[in-house]
Amino acid sequence: MIEAQNEIIEPQTAKIENVFWGIPEVIYAIIAMLVISVAMVLIAYFWTVGANAVMVLYELLYLLPVVVVMLVKQAPWHSLGIRRFEFVELLIGIGLLLAAYVLIFIHNLTLIFFDIAPQGEYIAELFGEDINLWVLGVVIVIIAPIAEEVFFRSFVYTGLEEKLGWKKAALVSALIFGAAHMQLVSLLPTFLMGLVFAYLYKRSRSVVPGMILHFMVNGFGFTMILLLTLYGDSLAL
Repeated sequence: MIEAQNEIIEPQTAKIENVFWGIPEVIYAIIAMLVISVAMVLIAYFWTVGANAVMVLYELLYLLPVVVVMLVKQAPWHSLGIRRFEFVELLIGIGLLLAAYVLIFIHNLTLIFFDIAPQGEYIAELFGEDINLWVLGVVIVIIAPIAEEVFFRSFVYTGLEEKLGWKKAALVSALIFGAAHMQLVSLLPTFLMGLVFAYLYKRSRSVVPGMILHFMVNGFGFTMILLLTLYGDSLAL
């Protein structure tokens, strides 16, 4: 029993392969994404660019700094953790995610108590903008989980892990993941999810379990907001 508990706290992982990048490259990638974010805001402000195109392009650009570093370092693509994993790793991730949602639920209740709009209401506002619902769904449910998991777990987390150790690397990468969503109300939920995804990467050395959970989280959230947006009035009756 004690050994099983220790395995959850200190994950037993597959052999860690050589990492071809480190903290300098992680800093470069973060700065690059900050520059890209500012550039996207300026482009959207000064030029007439469709919101759909901006949204798709922004998520895909998470991959740009990663690809640049991989090419410069001549790193093999499998070093991004795109490999098979044990099914039990996914089950552990689901359990940890459910535990995190208890804290997220309390967090959202606190926001409502203080009359602060939670993240869901902000996302729901996107439906009133000039954004195609299907494009929004593809970005949130498919593109974002793939691009963000590669950037924050395959690249940022692994780049920090060797120097900081897996626990500090998980904390820092999760904090950056939360901050990247640029919403104070979503910082805690995304931070907790980032911790779960980083832990799964540490256990499995695969980015795929985190992608699957990310798909599930975003898919559930998108479905709920879509139903409330389209049928909220009739449900209220």
